[in-house]
Amino acid sequence: MNMTISKNYKMLHVVVNTLLFGMLAVYFVYMLSVYRDFPEQIGIHYGDDNEFDVYASKWQAFFPFMVGFVLVGIFTLAQIVAKKIKRIGKKLSEKDDRFIRMTFIAALDAMKLFWAVFYTIWAHCVIHQTRMYTFGLPIREFQTLPLLIIVGAFLAADSKVRLKKSKKHIIIAEVILFAVVIFVKIIRNNF
Repeated sequence: MNMTISKNYKMLHVVVNTLLFGMLAVYFVYMLSVYRDFPEQIGIHYGDDNEFDVYASKWQAFFPFMVGFVLVGIFTLAQIVAKKIKRIGKKLSEKDDRFIRMTFIAALDAMKLFWAVFYTIWAHCVIHQTRMYTFGLPIREFQTLPLLIIVGAFLAADSKVRLKKSKKHIIIAEVILFAVVIFVKIIRNNF
């Protein structure tokens, strides 16, 4: 069973990375194909109202890709470092060490996927000069959502190490609480 989890985990990691790099690359190629049709001044950045607040030369329309690829690169490097670390803590069992490492790497995958989708949507909106869609949240609040992924990963790792198998219901309660907080934040901003 442990080998299956490892294979499934690695396969999911490969699929996520292929998807996110593919998404950014496809939209980059698409932008290159329509670049000559852009006006000389183009909206490239969004304000809190999700409308353009910065207009610049059309070559700066590549801004979402630059930021997207840099963030994905930084999180990929963090994953490589996490894989190379010999032992996270001397007091942790090998199983707990593996769980924490896999949780951290999975959280970084989720963050990379979020940023790839976010910057692909941003690029789409720049290409078509449309308002940024962020599910009713101001763009600055929407951009903080990936931080919740790290908080969730920390809660999962902390719960696993501290509470062991007999207290799995507490881990489930933390995850549910975490989901409710996100849901309430989104609902509150829509009304």
